[in-house]
Formats: sequence, C-alpha cells, structure tokens
Amino acid sequence: MDDERTIRTDVELAIADAEWRHEVAEALGRQIDDGELILPAYRGEAGTTLRRAFEERQRAFQAWRAARGVP
Repeated sequence: MDDERTIRTDVELAIADAEWRHEVAEALGRQIDDGELILPAYRGEAGTTLRRAFEERQRAFQAWRAARGVP
C-alpha cells in the first residue's frame, strides 16, 4: 500500500466532500445530513440484506469521517 497516496486521497476526498456539501447548502439555503444524500430505494427495506449493507456503510463512513475530524 502506498501510504502517501492513501493519505493524499483521504485529504482530497474530505476537501471535495466539504466543498460539495457547502455548495449544496448554499443552493438549498440550509445544511443537509447524510440521510438526504441517498435515495430511499438504495437504503432497502427494514430487515433486508440491502438495509443491513446500507447501515454498515453508513457506520463505516461515519467512523472514517470521525477519525479524520470531518464534520
């Protein structure tokens, strides 16, 4: 694994995500939360494999952001 590349892409993702969220907030006139970013159909119904995978993805993404101090 290329640590420098990994770190660089982490930073680029965080910056791009923050900038995009800022622009969405500007366009909508309010901040958005992660739940608004994903279409309901992609979340799956309660108790399904799709829902479990979605919830795990959300948990992992939040942990990734928290570890990096991204709001």
